[in-house]
Amino acid sequence: MHVMLAWFAAAPVPEETRRAHRARFESALAEVAPASYRRHEFGSDDWGVVVLHPADPGAYRWPTVDTVHPVTAVSLGLPVGLDGTGGPAALAGRLLAGEDVHRDVLPPFGLLALQDTDHFVLQQDWLGMCRVFTGEAGGVTAFCTRPSLLATFLHGEVRPDLDGWKSYALCGHFGGDSSPIAGTRLLRPGERVTGRRSDSGGWTIGSEIRYAVDDVVMSGFAGQGRPVDEQLDRAADALTTTASSLHRLYGDEIILGLSGGKDSRLIAASLIAAGLIPRFVTNEDTRAEGEVARQLVQILRDKRGLRPEHRLQLAGAPASVLDTGLEERARRLQRLHDHQFPSTFLVRPAARPMLPEQVRTPGFTGAAGELATGYWYPPADSDVDPSPEQASMTKLFSALPRAAAAKAVVSAEQARIAALFDHARGIGLSDLHLADYLYLVERMRRWCTSAYSIGTVTPFLAPGFVAATFGLTPAQKRDRLLHNRLLGRLVPEWAEVPFVSVATGPSTATRVWEGNGVMAIANLLDTAHGPLTELIRRPAVEHSLRAAMAGGRPNAKVLQQFTWLAVASEQLEPGTTRPSTGATHARLTAAPRPREPLRIATRLRWIKRTRLGNRLWTEVRKRVRG
Repeated sequence: MHVMLAWFAAAPVPEETRRAHRARFESALAEVAPASYRRHEFGSDDWGVVVLHPADPGAYRWPTVDTVHPVTAVSLGLPVGLDGTGGPAALAGRLLAGEDVHRDVLPPFGLLALQDTDHFVLQQDWLGMCRVFTGEAGGVTAFCTRPSLLATFLHGEVRPDLDGWKSYALCGHFGGDSSPIAGTRLLRPGERVTGRRSDSGGWTIGSEIRYAVDDVVMSGFAGQGRPVDEQLDRAADALTTTASSLHRLYGDEIILGLSGGKDSRLIAASLIAAGLIPRFVTNEDTRAEGEVARQLVQILRDKRGLRPEHRLQLAGAPASVLDTGLEERARRLQRLHDHQFPSTFLVRPAARPMLPEQVRTPGFTGAAGELATGYWYPPADSDVDPSPEQASMTKLFSALPRAAAAKAVVSAEQARIAALFDHARGIGLSDLHLADYLYLVERMRRWCTSAYSIGTVTPFLAPGFVAATFGLTPAQKRDRLLHNRLLGRLVPEWAEVPFVSVATGPSTATRVWEGNGVMAIANLLDTAHGPLTELIRRPAVEHSLRAAMAGGRPNAKVLQQFTWLAVASEQLEPGTTRPSTGATHARLTAAPRPREPLRIATRLRWIKRTRLGNRLWTEVRKRVRG
């Protein structure tokens, strides 16, 4: 992982002010960056760049910072898919000259190019996936890979951006360009920021959108009706180019998570076809995943004579998860990824408390393969025919049941996505391709976890592959034409092995309410009362807690999302946290009060409600009293 802060001022900044900004930044940085990180610094009284990364690059051949006078390159990720001839500084030189060097890159990747002390260009990738946030205060424009550090540097305080958190509550990620932290935003897809320094000091900064996601999508959509083999060739070439590109950037074995599903199988086939044999890892929390993965590896051994390493593991086994409490698991994840990670990872083993000191081995992920299978399409045989917008919006708003979300959250997100659909129709998209567009620009851009670690490669985000998927018809996607045909080309021996689906059986992974989960969430209901927690209806949280305690069927999403928002509230809204009383847990665990048996006379009082009954009641009472 890496940390970058770059700032440029409209005029020279007094030394005392610079010192105050730096002190705030360094204090917050020390909480996440190990002391062993290598540090690079450049700057003067009107600009500065600080870059930190692990001292040992491992087997990576692409340095984070590279200077060949007069050009310095800061690479935020690996340029998978690009022509890296000449190294980072040469790539930065092409960027400074105005070239769209990011056209073929595999997101996430950002590049900051500095020329001497008077010119810079910062380029976001075409999908806008690279985590570079920007903000402005007091004539200083700054860019940082962590929004909390950016706000600390610029404003001296870190407050939540409620609009961004509304997206997180309902979608499980921060939507569009939004940020968890007020006063910051993510760079837009294809955004290029340029700056030039005047002779007297101070920078003039401009921004524009270069080659971006709409260009990639429409290059494929414009090919509707072209021969299928052309689309297959385009997709296959994108996958094999990705594999060979990473091989040039990395001098060691590649890890691939091999499941029983279609996406990881196609990636594995593309690597094998390119002559690269990865180390396979399979999570068998769901039993069928392990069974099918074993079968695929055995086929390679029997029919191709290959002997790939294959490790099977339980990613969410309770024994490795529950030794750390739920709240601590949440705090560590939020600290590591600056609040941006999916709350579904709360049921994984606790994350490290700081950024990793060693560069991880690169691995491939099958995310984005859904673009080729109509993953967010409504069922073809459904009696009810929802529009593409309705169907995909339901999928997007899946992190929390709508009934559990505050009304303001639902209405705000519906309006935001409606505007996004208007934009998609405006560039020429129609029908079910609108659902694919939403999946790409929202779920893949902001939810996909490959944005948070260097070396996690997502081959299905190669521009050529993405374009090919938009060249297919909805019917071809539903038939999984691209997956089936490419598997038949690359590793035909695998084509007949059925894919694992979500209906293959239960998972043995940890549940969020297990261990100290019920107690922790009940405690958060007592203590966390900031605006972030109001995005979820508390009665829905209590209802799921009661179900968990009774051995019923609690809604894990409600409990995970509330935990995430409540822990974030304690960090970002400290004045709203109340003392722990245990009242909620006591109320939920209290035995129900037994009903007192009613006396016979009390049970018969209903008789008085009729005229005849009242007369009989009066007569009986007289005789009893007489």
